[in-house]
Amino acid sequence: MNAPAVLNIKQTQANGIVCVTLDIHLWSGRKRLRKENLLAKNPELSDLPPESLATLGSIKIADPDDLAPFLKYKREAEKLLKLNGLPLLGTVGIPEGKVDGVYKGLLEIKQKFDDHAQRLYRDFDVRIKDWRQRIDNQQWDHLITDIPTPEYVAGRLAFGFHLCRVSAPSGDEFSHANKHYSKQVTGLKGELFDEAAEEAKTLMEKYLMGKDAHGAVRRREKITQKTLGPLKRIGEKFKSFSFLDHTVEPLAQIVEHVLGILPHDGPIEGVHLMHVWTLAKTLSNSATALEAAQLVMDSGAANLAFETLLSSAPEVVSSPAEEVRGPAAAPSYAEDILSGATPTADEQPVVEAEILTDSFQPEYVGLF
Repeated sequence: MNAPAVLNIKQTQANGIVCVTLDIHLWSGRKRLRKENLLAKNPELSDLPPESLATLGSIKIADPDDLAPFLKYKREAEKLLKLNGLPLLGTVGIPEGKVDGVYKGLLEIKQKFDDHAQRLYRDFDVRIKDWRQRIDNQQWDHLITDIPTPEYVAGRLAFGFHLCRVSAPSGDEFSHANKHYSKQVTGLKGELFDEAAEEAKTLMEKYLMGKDAHGAVRRREKITQKTLGPLKRIGEKFKSFSFLDHTVEPLAQIVEHVLGILPHDGPIEGVHLMHVWTLAKTLSNSATALEAAQLVMDSGAANLAFETLLSSAPEVVSSPAEEVRGPAAAPSYAEDILSGATPTADEQPVVEAEILTDSFQPEYVGLF
């Protein structure tokens, strides 16, 4: 089953993708703490080592609570791009169909960033004074000096972003530069499958499994609707990037099929929980995901392909799962092809103690 899926991997161009780069600048609200600033109240500090050997770090000259929203908005923008795109050539590649929504989202975040910056500019002197006069800061107010002007701080705070398209660097299709570019763009599919695998593993390890009173890892009897978030994100990403390769759309169809047969409210348990487990298990590994895509292409229908996946799962697991420790499995040939390089042993991800081995299946009896 591996061979056809691997052979069907093809190079792709960056057509249909808009690259977005964030250009966000923050002000730390700190300044370097010098030895001479401390000597007035702490003469014993005169014996500190020289700056060539050690430094004293920094002091906060502004209230961190006044600056925290700027970092929050930066992370909000990064999350928006991550949910809708994939890393590409040092930027984030967004499918054309998602660009308008992402653009509007970034403008909304920028407006909040700019509004907060304006308030800080307007109230800057008062905010610094309040920070200096805080009870726990009063005996150190002599250190809160050399405060920059509001104009300086306003100039340091900025929220921007750039949108562009990329194309091959040379008119010669077979040039070395174009081959390098094509290899980088082809890596988008690997990024997509890796991200899907990460979401699926998160679902399995954090939500489908849990420790009992004795510390053993066991399957959960039921999960909530909110738990399906990782699967919904996977399905949306596959749908958005289906133009990358003909193996992507079939996976979007499988995810859509499984989500469609699950109850839309109330807990998810019994056979429905096995459906979630089977899908997550399939997507948690790039090679098995490729095999599932091939099943859809061979059968012509996502529901038939998923029935095949279900039939390959054990009907009965007699003993509950317990915590398993062991060496990470070697990467498959399909995984190597997806990543574009053969990982070394040192590059294998660190597996936490709670992570289960690939051979594990939850205890379900008589579900089929």
